[in-house]
Amino acid sequence: MNIFDKIEQNALKNNYINKTAITQIMDSNKIKIISYKELFQLSTKVSQLLLKLKIKRKDRIYISSSDSVNFVSSFLGAIKVGIVPIPGNPELSKEQTLHILNDSKPSIILSDNSLNKDKLKFKYSVYKNNKWKNLLSKIHLKKIKTVNSKNNQIAFLIYSSGTTGLPKAIIHQHEIITNTYFLHKDILKLCYGDSIFTTSKLFFAYALGNNFFAPLLIGLNTIFNDNLLNNPNLSYIIKKFNPKVIFSVPTIYRRLLEDSSTNLKILSEVQYFISAGERIPDKLYKEWKSKVKSPLLNCYGTTETLAIVIATRPENSKIGSTGEPIKNVKTKLINSNKLLSKTNGVLHIKHSTFSNKYLNNKNKSEKTFLEGWIKTGDIWSIKNNHWYYQGREDDLIKVAGKWVNPKEIENIASNLNNVLDSFCIAFNTKQDTLRLALFLHVNKTTNEDLIVRKLKTKIASLPNYKKPYMIKLIDKLPQTSTGKIKRNDLHKLIKDKFDEPSKSKTI
Repeated sequence: MNIFDKIEQNALKNNYINKTAITQIMDSNKIKIISYKELFQLSTKVSQLLLKLKIKRKDRIYISSSDSVNFVSSFLGAIKVGIVPIPGNPELSKEQTLHILNDSKPSIILSDNSLNKDKLKFKYSVYKNNKWKNLLSKIHLKKIKTVNSKNNQIAFLIYSSGTTGLPKAIIHQHEIITNTYFLHKDILKLCYGDSIFTTSKLFFAYALGNNFFAPLLIGLNTIFNDNLLNNPNLSYIIKKFNPKVIFSVPTIYRRLLEDSSTNLKILSEVQYFISAGERIPDKLYKEWKSKVKSPLLNCYGTTETLAIVIATRPENSKIGSTGEPIKNVKTKLINSNKLLSKTNGVLHIKHSTFSNKYLNNKNKSEKTFLEGWIKTGDIWSIKNNHWYYQGREDDLIKVAGKWVNPKEIENIASNLNNVLDSFCIAFNTKQDTLRLALFLHVNKTTNEDLIVRKLKTKIASLPNYKKPYMIKLIDKLPQTSTGKIKRNDLHKLIKDKFDEPSKSKTI
């Protein structure tokens, strides 16, 4: 069934067609609220406009926009008539945007960003978002038939965040959305009319699944902040709109606790805080639990699944744990000997709704999608039915002929007082040997030499090949709004030696 029909039929069947679908925060004094009925009507007008512009079924539309009614209606309106939407990230570099456009070749581009048109190797038309809205305002609504799409037909594309290189396109089919709301409905017990908010943007799978498809499928009011900057005023949003659940990432939660202006009482009015994108550091988990009444729940999903696939149950939260897999998702762990393991290994997941290939990337598809299973590349361990994230398989680094898991060093560093965050990568020295570089984000008032001395003491018992060759203290770790570290940015900081010797230490 077409995604548009599935969402609309649920609204009609469960009688929430006139309830609020989207609350869009434009600024503190300007708020846009639309019902499910109004959303479907606006989306249908988008369908009409696309057909009027001679955009054909299976053509693609690139939508680069802030989180807004405009984004959602353009996305759903395209899907309704069989056109394939691609959420675009306005924050990407020109190189990455150019790669995405040449890779996906959309017939139509909605974007306010300037494009390097000389390097676009296909035919397309571009509309600024305001011009697009003006064209829509001139369309007179009429009923048009939704394209009858099979569950396994392409519905939309979404690109990975490109933290380790150029983004790759994940193909999602119409059936993908049927698995997005298990967390919301069965674990968090959200009901018609409840409100939720996500700090991450809709061009990321985390938000697209949890703040778009899932809420619209079960009648929630989804709150959007159309400011592209990832600095929402959560105290204002909680006080004004009373969201029952907030989805975010550890970085944002850490900032809330660091900010002296944060009203902890107001935070406690939210029923649950969901964290994904990276594991919640133990120190953050403890501090949150001591200061905020509402639980902070660790969850895990991928761009290939769109949905959360491992989730902490509110009644069974445990430090370091991400809970256990959700219902109907098959899992298996494959250890370093390529054998099934009940305790530790690379996570493989399986569900009929998950993506099964990348666009224009046969080599990567063959390595990731294995006979119905998705090889996530993430290492997990299981203890007493609790699942613990251990890092990426491709993060394992061979130093002096021996494997090192950088998470081991990061965990030691992150548990030091005044260390807010840490990240470890490998780099080649002048002698072309592979060594570890550890980046530390510390409090501004911290004595840097003292931190390094404490770290040396903590890692003294580790074998030499596990010890970081260099330590760099930086103002903050470069991250996407879903909390993923921009590794390329860190590598740019490493030349033959660090750029700022005064803030770099060699062990």
